[in-house]
Amino acid sequence: MDSLDITLAKLRHRQNLDNSLFLKLYEKLVLGYTDLSEEEKFYLLKMAILFLNSEDANVQILGYRIILRYSNQFGDYEPLYDIALNRSYIPITKYIERKYFKIDGEEKTFASLYVAAYQENFKIEGDDERIYRSLGQLALNKLSTAEENIAVVAPTSYGKSEMIIRKVRKNLGKKICIIVPSKALLAQTKKALVRDEVIMNNFKKIVTYPDMYREEDKNFLAVLTQERLLILLQKNKKLALDIALVDEAHNILEGDERAQLLAQVLLILQKRNSGFLVNFFTPFLVDVKSLNIRNYQIDIKGRPINEHMKVERFYLYDLKLKDYSIYDQFLNKRFTINNESFVNDITFIFAHKASKNIVYLNRPIKVEGFALEAIKTRERIILTPEIQKVIDSISEFLHPNYNLIECIKSGVLYHHGGIPDVVRLYVEEIFNKYKEFEFIITTSTLLEGVNIPAEKIFILTPKKGRGYLSPSQFKNLIGRVCRFREVFNQESGNLKMLEPEIYLINGNYAPKNFAPLAFYEKRVNSSILIKDDIENPMLDQSTDYEKTYDVMQYLERMEPGCSGLSDIKLPSSEIGRLCFVNNIHDFDIIENEPVLLANLRRVKYNKINNADSLINAISSIFFDGVKINEEKDDIIRLKEKDEARNFYAMFISWRSEGLPYPLMIKHFLGYWKEKEKSGHPIVYVGSKWGEQDYGESHGNNFVNISEMNEIQRINLAIAKIKEEQEFIDFNILKYLEVLYELELVDVEYYDRVKYGTSNKDVICMLKNGFSMELSKLLVDKYRKYINIDLNKNLVRVNKQLIDLMRENVENAILIFEAESNF
Repeated sequence: MDSLDITLAKLRHRQNLDNSLFLKLYEKLVLGYTDLSEEEKFYLLKMAILFLNSEDANVQILGYRIILRYSNQFGDYEPLYDIALNRSYIPITKYIERKYFKIDGEEKTFASLYVAAYQENFKIEGDDERIYRSLGQLALNKLSTAEENIAVVAPTSYGKSEMIIRKVRKNLGKKICIIVPSKALLAQTKKALVRDEVIMNNFKKIVTYPDMYREEDKNFLAVLTQERLLILLQKNKKLALDIALVDEAHNILEGDERAQLLAQVLLILQKRNSGFLVNFFTPFLVDVKSLNIRNYQIDIKGRPINEHMKVERFYLYDLKLKDYSIYDQFLNKRFTINNESFVNDITFIFAHKASKNIVYLNRPIKVEGFALEAIKTRERIILTPEIQKVIDSISEFLHPNYNLIECIKSGVLYHHGGIPDVVRLYVEEIFNKYKEFEFIITTSTLLEGVNIPAEKIFILTPKKGRGYLSPSQFKNLIGRVCRFREVFNQESGNLKMLEPEIYLINGNYAPKNFAPLAFYEKRVNSSILIKDDIENPMLDQSTDYEKTYDVMQYLERMEPGCSGLSDIKLPSSEIGRLCFVNNIHDFDIIENEPVLLANLRRVKYNKINNADSLINAISSIFFDGVKINEEKDDIIRLKEKDEARNFYAMFISWRSEGLPYPLMIKHFLGYWKEKEKSGHPIVYVGSKWGEQDYGESHGNNFVNISEMNEIQRINLAIAKIKEEQEFIDFNILKYLEVLYELELVDVEYYDRVKYGTSNKDVICMLKNGFSMELSKLLVDKYRKYINIDLNKNLVRVNKQLIDLMRENVENAILIFEAESNF
């Protein structure tokens, strides 16, 4: 057969594959056998060359996989060097030269000089002189610098973050916004920008909160979530951007409100500036046309980069059947390794761990539970002064009985949405920094562009939320391991990391009747044609026309003139208009506008200046007689339950006083203790932490406080504080803003609820992205080392500050945050 005619379908055909010499030897290679004869090795290499010359892309990758596996297994890197050079995988060739060929840069033959000169074409201006790129990375870099609407689609670790930085550097005189999906990624992106001297010399501040912007800013750089960007645009009706850089852009395909909002803000930006450009950055997308937004007349350039320098090894272990095997994505076959017997998931993971490992579960409560079980069978690590400082800092910042501290003592970390933002970023930092931490146990919080060094990933729950991980989500998750930065590191790199090991475990944490082989077959099988799953009704390819019309109507009422719709009924009152401006989706605003107006006229009181009057005003004006949308469970509770209203009045009081975490934890524990004493130990905690059903509720949203010990209560309190802070930020503050615009809220009290303080210096620090804890510390103790310009909402810090904070032995978390901000 001509090599060009070889296809994956032909190769898999039973007549060609079953009982063939190729299958026998390929299985040996995949399973790691080292007893292959020279003739058998030669045969496999010959087949690899045939496959590499096929016109079938998947067969080509199979050929590369054989070469890569052979070189790593037998320590013979000449075949990999030749193929990598042929395919312009220059990072691989340079690594092999340095590590295995010992080339010292003094090549004297014509051939070696020619190759060396060719490789020099794969360095990007401004990069470290030792860093080389692949052909695909060069193509992406060229695409990312184009002055067009583009989509940069490339696997995780292809340097998309660096491309965003370069894009900013090329447009220093413009108004730019980097749109990120989470506050964690916002902080990570800002940290990278702050460290770029050219950027910081041209942009005096990085706007991370809407209130930081000033109309006189001729050029500015912002890093915002879509929610914050909408607020910025609604507060500044004349503001027009030149460029938006959308990170993790695949999120726009989702069907939730956040995905719709991202599309809406892009339509608003185009309406305000006909020359506006948008650049999308994503690790996976089948077709860039999937990003086309309805009524957004742009032509997006770009195509996915299909380089495959990394080829995953997909393991599966069935705890019940004691079956350990590897799934081959090319032949769609499972090769049995052996019948290993392990007591539980934990013992299997410990037996197969690398120096750095990710363990994935779906729910925060499972993450913490697994971490606490795991450390029972691990020896304590040596507590170096650095590790002890980590422990002391978290103890001081949160509580000495925080579960994370016990886990740290055994070299285990965990990472989920219930951890305070700055602590979660600190967890990522110490996992990067200290070799003592071998494991990070995590939920899907790791999916959003978090960069950590890890060699292996163990997936104990193949779900995200209520559904299974989609093919794209799964690929994004496994892309977190063996990043190129670690693979090609001069000191610690290893080409074996080009074969990331993915472990799918059907054990104690997997769903009942879970079939891991079928899961692999539907997500990584090379013959499966994966399509973009478009659920966002704002996108061109959506077929949910009724939903599209509803969302476009909402957009038109929020920003008239950018939806393409006409004859749309607009809000007739100021309260209705403000509900649209603040992106309230809890009820149909137009339908309920007469009720809102009637409620507003009926309610008579002085300016709102305390939590009780705020909650009462929200309930009386926005909820009385108003039909709340069924999916808004938390808002329905706030409307219907006195207990919920009393709780949020209490929590807002704590927030308005700017209480630090230790005090809020103490108050939370006191609140639960009073409930227990009054004979009401069943408390609502939501689906992330709930363990039982209660009353008319459906689903496990409650816990029985009387069945929890003090340490369990402390840890639940920390998680709930974070969750309730976010509920207030994303829900309650919308109503506060409407009431404030209607001049119903005392100005000082508005500041205290929104920011946790009425101190103008601290508020300015908060607007510049500093946490409450760091802002208070700097204003109270280091005021002479910071320059705060309230008129421009600008903060400048003396470079001596970090050293001074270290000398004064300030909390390491706050020092870490300070370093990230300047």
